Amino acid sequence: MHAATDNVATAVIVVVVIVRVGIVSVIVAVGSEAEPYKRTSVNSASVKSSTMEAAARETSMKAATAEASST
Repeated sequence: MHAATDNVATAVIVVVVIVRVGIVSVIVAVGSEAEPYKRTSVNSASVKSSTMEAAARETSMKAATAEASST
């Protein structure tokens, strides 16, 4: 009985290693084709605006969820 369990455990480990190697190779392949990161200057007013818009969206979603759950 232990031999069968050991074989299953070994098979699972082999599959996990193969999947991880495949994922890493895909990440490396995609990363090598990606454009290098370029730093750009951002106007602080646009950052504040987008942050406020995100907060407003989150508030409205919470209100809609609360309204939907109360009905």
